[in-house]
Amino acid sequence: MNIKELENALMPAFEKNDISKHSIKLLSGKIKTLEIMIMKSDGSMDMDTCAVVSRDISAILDELDYGDEAYNLDVCSFGAERELETDEEILQAVNDNVHIDYKNPDKGLDQVEGTLKRFENGELEVEYLVKGRKKTAVVALDNVKLIRLAVKL
Repeated sequence: MNIKELENALMPAFEKNDISKHSIKLLSGKIKTLEIMIMKSDGSMDMDTCAVVSRDISAILDELDYGDEAYNLDVCSFGAERELETDEEILQAVNDNVHIDYKNPDKGLDQVEGTLKRFENGELEVEYLVKGRKKTAVVALDNVKLIRLAVKL
């Protein structure tokens, strides 16, 4: 199973269902799993869309010939704490909770978790709480090792 060829074959299903981001992996195990993570252009995902896209992908896979090799199909979202990989994704996350790991500690911080208030000119501004008091961290994008959405409990 060539992932790049498969990705090209599945593009009509992604486009039809407003899927702007996807990841395709073939996971090994007792029975192989074809994992396809998807996200809509507005950054959201829901179970109904996963089901519709799964049916569309299944129809395409039925037309492709991969022999008799058994595998499971898993169409899912990137998750509630998905990594933000592009400037556009970071901009969409303004006013959302984020977790940032720094490449190099800055002002005693090597990570921060809070509300992303601003992203412009290569800087992120995050509002976070320390002992119930609001603080603000300004992080240069080139000092970000990882930025992801964070679930606030």
